[in-house]
Amino acid sequence: MALKTLGAFMGAFMSVLLFLLMQDPYILDFKTKDNSIAYMQMYIVKDYEITTEGVRGIFNAQKAIRYKDRDEFYVVDGILQNDGFVSTLNAKRAILKGDIVQLNGDVFYARSDDFTLKSDEMIYDRVKKRLWTDLYFMATYGPHQSEGEGFVYLLDSKILEAWKVDAKIETEKL
Repeated sequence: MALKTLGAFMGAFMSVLLFLLMQDPYILDFKTKDNSIAYMQMYIVKDYEITTEGVRGIFNAQKAIRYKDRDEFYVVDGILQNDGFVSTLNAKRAILKGDIVQLNGDVFYARSDDFTLKSDEMIYDRVKKRLWTDLYFMATYGPHQSEGEGFVYLLDSKILEAWKVDAKIETEKL
């Protein structure tokens, strides 16, 4: 009798074990996974943008990871020179795909004439020389301050196009 009970338990145990071994353990994982494999990791990165006129920009990053289709940079800051103005660009993270740079996390752009832009995310097109976002932003120019829900800033012509803007403009008293 004891052997029959032991045999029944062993058969049930083996059946459950076989059933569990055949299951896919990740079947309930609903998160999409980035299966990209990093080709290269670099630390304390410095990148120079050089043209026939000289150095036009210097970009620094604490960490850079190169994938097949993109480059990711962490703790990014850069200095750009354009038409006599010096500009700085800072972000916690940047993703470079082709000529488009997506900046995320406390993005801050400042030009040497007291013009600044702040947002949580901005996109920079390196060919068209434009910076834009569809998220909340704050722009300042000296004492003037503007807030809105999106903008396109053309770096060459220095034109800021924004929508849903609330602006505070300081004027002199006469």
